[in-house]
Amino acid sequence: MKSTGPAAGSAETGSAETDSGAGSAKPDSAESGSAESGSAKSGSAKSAKSGSAKTDSHPDAVNTDDAETDVAETGPSGSADAALAEAERWFVRHGVPHFVEERYYVPGLPAFLRPFAAAIRLARLGAMLGYWTLRRVFSEVREVGHLAVRALPLLALFGMVIFFTRDFWLIAAALTSGWLWVTAALFVALIQAFLVARLPEEFGTLPRACTPDHIRASCAATPLESLAEAESDLTTDPALGLGQRRNMFLYLLLSQTIQISLLSWMVFFFYVVFGAIAIRPPVLKEWFGHVPADARLWGVRVPGVSSELLHVAVMLAGLSALYFAITALTDAVYRREFFDRTLAELDKAIHMRCAYLTVRGKS
Repeated sequence: MKSTGPAAGSAETGSAETDSGAGSAKPDSAESGSAESGSAKSGSAKSAKSGSAKTDSHPDAVNTDDAETDVAETGPSGSADAALAEAERWFVRHGVPHFVEERYYVPGLPAFLRPFAAAIRLARLGAMLGYWTLRRVFSEVREVGHLAVRALPLLALFGMVIFFTRDFWLIAAALTSGWLWVTAALFVALIQAFLVARLPEEFGTLPRACTPDHIRASCAATPLESLAEAESDLTTDPALGLGQRRNMFLYLLLSQTIQISLLSWMVFFFYVVFGAIAIRPPVLKEWFGHVPADARLWGVRVPGVSSELLHVAVMLAGLSALYFAITALTDAVYRREFFDRTLAELDKAIHMRCAYLTVRGKS
């Protein structure tokens, strides 16, 4: 029993030491753990500070990303809407406002103006067509050299045979100013009647070759060029209703009327100048028994130009205009020079309408 005491004591002592060692070891591990967690916290704090510092140093970074995201989300539709709006303005500028879907109506009218909505729509359309007519007149004036070179020689040759006849001069000179204007109005009515009867047959053949490739080619250098190139499934149906066909008819009618009017004025001035040079007073005295007095325009005397000469020039201008109106639609050479160009412009607008309807249906 005595021999076991020291052993037990030593065992107790060893266990106590072990316990004390274990106790001392636990605080170290706890300290190391706390140190590691502290370092992790300090690292996260540093990273947070550095991140905030970077954010502070570039305050627009987040806004730029957001802006890029917004552009990425709204950019295509926004560009399509802008292209559609520009295409609609293109249609109005080129004389086909009815090719625009639902834009010639006037929405949001006040209550007291709603009874006049139809008149307002007509006035708006009239303003659009008037604007295009002025642009067309200036465009044709720029091409007056081409018109003179191509058409004037044949028309002058056509009228020369009549111009040198005494009977024609006597007939023209016998007309008073009132009857002269009635005669000119008759020529205008005949020209318009011919155009009204013939033009529906012409635009009835449009569109020509309305295929995706032709549509993309027609959209070149227009607001719809990029969208037509990017679109794989272009509609080939321009959906031409009654309003669009009326617009096409009016487009052709005004285009031909402007061209014929410019040509008639050119013929008129040609014969006035030529007559003043070629038909001398002795010839006039032999034809009329006296030398006609010089004409007066707005109270201003025009030397060398008699009233008889003006009457003859007006008559020849009317005859030449009627001849040109018929020939431009029936003769192959004149048609290619003067009328097919107008048809090609209208065909281009129809192809653009196909692209416009495609983009509008998907926007």
